[in-house]
Amino acid sequence: MNTPIAHTTQVALPGVSQAVQSSIIPEVTEPFLSGRASSRLLFDFSVMASLLKQSILKEPVLDFGAGTGWISEFCCRMGLQVVSFDIDKNLQVYLEKRVLMDHRIDGRLLSFALGDGHYMPFESGRFGHFLCYDTLHHMHDYPQVFLEFFRILRKGGRGIFVEPGARHSSSPETIAFVEAQKKHDPNWIERDVVLEEIDKIAREVGFKKGLTIVPMPHPSNLIEYSVDDWTKFRAGETLKQLKFTDHLSTINYWDRVIFYVDKPE
Repeated sequence: MNTPIAHTTQVALPGVSQAVQSSIIPEVTEPFLSGRASSRLLFDFSVMASLLKQSILKEPVLDFGAGTGWISEFCCRMGLQVVSFDIDKNLQVYLEKRVLMDHRIDGRLLSFALGDGHYMPFESGRFGHFLCYDTLHHMHDYPQVFLEFFRILRKGGRGIFVEPGARHSSSPETIAFVEAQKKHDPNWIERDVVLEEIDKIAREVGFKKGLTIVPMPHPSNLIEYSVDDWTKFRAGETLKQLKFTDHLSTINYWDRVIFYVDKPE
């Protein structure tokens, strides 16, 4: 069962009491003070938001593996009804603090649900969209998770993903992170997201069209041009265009993948 997040009127920040200030947990400042590049986070969310289907925006959105709930908060500010779902029961506290500290967040639109992504506690066809941001690659059983994705979406619904790519698990940063994380959670995993593998799974569970890939440059890997070089690029200079397409195809396979699936009408 979902737990609604009650709305509390915000005190103007200059006059926030010491008690309230001391109750602010670090997770409420997520994602911008967590060490991750804000440019990347904002870019990723803007792409996800651009892929929402306007015709079904009045239906609930599932923030799958919501973490500290920052994506849920952004969606809520957009006026969307959001269910923030995670295996961590602390998420409810994070959401309550977010609503407490910012009166722009309408807590009536925001609710919390606890559970494992392999077996979600929602009736079939509940959601118009689900958003999966950096969460799929933590799942132990991709086919089972996609069965659940298909089940909880309404007909014509859409699931939108932003995930690391096909060499995520073998990067030195990931290996070091997993070693540290397993001390706290022995079940923690960091898997690769290989487009061909995920496409096959999606088709098998019922997403008949498979994945729709949205290739994007990325703030941490941008190619920049002088006006002269950009003029040559636009004029069709082959080497400059090949450099760009190679760069784009590499990033959007090995390093970062953005894609969506649509449930048939």
